[in-house]
Amino acid sequence: MAIKQLNSIRIPCKNLQETKEWYKNHLQLEAKGDQEEVTISFAEGADLVFYKSNVTQEYPFSPFNINVYEPQYLHRDLFLKGAKLTDIDDFFDMLCYEVTDPNNIQIGIVGWEEEAKAKNPVTKLGGYFLPVKSLEDASFWYKTHLNVEQLYDFSFNTPMYGEMRALTLDHLGITLVEIPSDLHNVIEHPFTLGSTNLEEDLKSLQQSGVEIEEGTPGESFYFKDQEGHKIQVQFIS
Repeated sequence: MAIKQLNSIRIPCKNLQETKEWYKNHLQLEAKGDQEEVTISFAEGADLVFYKSNVTQEYPFSPFNINVYEPQYLHRDLFLKGAKLTDIDDFFDMLCYEVTDPNNIQIGIVGWEEEAKAKNPVTKLGGYFLPVKSLEDASFWYKTHLNVEQLYDFSFNTPMYGEMRALTLDHLGITLVEIPSDLHNVIEHPFTLGSTNLEEDLKSLQQSGVEIEEGTPGESFYFKDQEGHKIQVQFIS
């Protein structure tokens, strides 16, 4: 399996201009793009893509984290700008909290203390949180079909739904989160994965019975996981 990384996280958005302005004003992040989608790139790791959609996605928890160098200072700045915030909390050895963006998405802010990043307060995306009905079934599927290993197994509390179980898949930067079945819905293209050998991965998934949808020949294809989420795989050099 030549799928190596998480390339981008994709979030539906009704008002791209408002979203661009909010991320620039509150997190000093520049978004580039057109009237259909805009992209926020970081110093390293996956991009954050907002695409125009009249139908937004409901998330029972933060769909992604942003790693920052000094979370306390950013929290104070966000508070002074009138952002909707939770209190700073300890999560294992990290400081974290959530801030709500114009799309009513609660973004996880996680302290990431790397001296090399001191001049850049917002460093990178911390990964994507994918809702699944059964953690055991979903993790088995991803281990079987994408040849990933389990990195962390943990639980966390949410204000509305209580404790949720989760596990992180190693090099993909994806965390599976088990949610109640009545909250589950299929997400259309939640993220894009990068592959160094698109043909090899396409054949491997087809041979194992995974549902495939054509993309751009030689550039990308889509597959559906056991939950019905449609995932894009894109060629990377």
